[in-house]
Amino acid sequence: MLSLARDLVKVRSKGDDSEIKPLTVCFWSDLMSNPAVMYGLFSPKPRRLDYDPNKVKVMGTKNGMINQINIRTVEDLDSIQEELLGMPLLLRVHAQFEQQNVPANDQKFEGDLALLVDTSHPMIRPELEEALERARRILQARGKVCIQLDFGPAIDQWLRTTYPKGCCTLGNLKPHKARLFITNYSKPTACFDCTTLWHIFFLCWTFSAPCYKAYRTCKCTDIIIRPTTPIVRRTTLPSGKVVEITRYGLHNEVS
Repeated sequence: MLSLARDLVKVRSKGDDSEIKPLTVCFWSDLMSNPAVMYGLFSPKPRRLDYDPNKVKVMGTKNGMINQINIRTVEDLDSIQEELLGMPLLLRVHAQFEQQNVPANDQKFEGDLALLVDTSHPMIRPELEEALERARRILQARGKVCIQLDFGPAIDQWLRTTYPKGCCTLGNLKPHKARLFITNYSKPTACFDCTTLWHIFFLCWTFSAPCYKAYRTCKCTDIIIRPTTPIVRRTTLPSGKVVEITRYGLHNEVS
């Protein structure tokens, strides 16, 4: 698990309590046990989250979280845009990390995270608005489009900061399930999102991946957004206080 012991502590003023960061994460289990950890946007209910749909958009249904929004018309896209840009967005993502250091200091993490995205933040909104406008033009031309909000790189950077490397690292980050798709076609096949090293060891992918990507390029326009703003993690201490852990290792007491 992520350690709190080695970090410095910094107390914030009460005036900053309601400030939502561009990207905020907490363990999914923490959110379910103490929903107020996410800026007080959620309240506890048995086996589910209670929230005001006018204050936060949750990507999910009664049966679970989702990562794909299907659209058909420009009107559908306009409706989605109003929801995405009008309030924070909560997603359930899955992250994996495994690192073997020399001298021995193995690090491992795998689990579900609650990711809160402030889509109105100036570090995120402009790129998202540009992607939505481009998608609108494609829809008006009766084309196929897929907007991909990929939070994997931001999670990668957060994990690298949380788990510093030793003098010799034998392991590395693994692919995360941390994307949101908005499409009138289909989302890309995940098995072709592989590193060069994967292609070297599995020759069939070396030949099939370029063919698939060329086919998809002909059928659909993929618009990829990769927010790179620093992630802030929120958690609850045994005392009940909520703290924020920044990428620089500072604890900010917020309640």
